[in-house]
Amino acid sequence: MRRFVRSMIPAGLALFGACCTVAFAQGANPYNGTWALQLETPQRGAVQGSVEVKDEGGAYKTVSHDRRDACAGREAPIVVRAATPEQLTFRVMRSTVLAGCPDFQVQMKRVDDTRLEGALGNGWKAQMTRQ
Repeated sequence: MRRFVRSMIPAGLALFGACCTVAFAQGANPYNGTWALQLETPQRGAVQGSVEVKDEGGAYKTVSHDRRDACAGREAPIVVRAATPEQLTFRVMRSTVLAGCPDFQVQMKRVDDTRLEGALGNGWKAQMTRQ
């Protein structure tokens, strides 16, 4: 059994390398860069922030500070789920920054080269403008 497992290690590494090569061959994310963010919320009105997109990751941060919400205003990493010419979808991973902060998904549709519009999972409207 040990001999079988040892013989499978090179095959596994080759498969991993092939997957990585395919991922890099797809090219850069068309939304890479810094984006100004504006959210329209029923409770707080307009909230400003920024989104930094770098290939399959990046960062999300709002300028909002709310004593009732310890999660507000903290920078959190993002994971890009989809980046097509028509849309950008990413998940904000706030739970990795502070225990108890919920993660959420943002879906944006391309309006033009410098503007995206969409919504968060809770229905808040979102606009992103390339800086």
